Amino acid sequence: MTHDLTFPGAALISTCIIAGGILIAAQMFAVAIPFAPYVMVALAVLVVLGAAMLIFSCRGRDASPSQE
Repeated sequence: MTHDLTFPGAALISTCIIAGGILIAAQMFAVAIPFAPYVMVALAVLVVLGAAMLIFSCRGRDASPSQE
């Protein structure tokens, strides 16, 4: 039995995108954020991880993500 990772993957992606937007907006207003480039890289890695979770959850159901 495989677990359905669709909701956690989507939640991870959306949370990282929102956090990245907040971080970019703070930098636009000249707020000094320590280690901002490293945080952005970590968020990008988490988005890729969330996308992999979505892909593998669809493969476990023998469904194509484009057909749903």
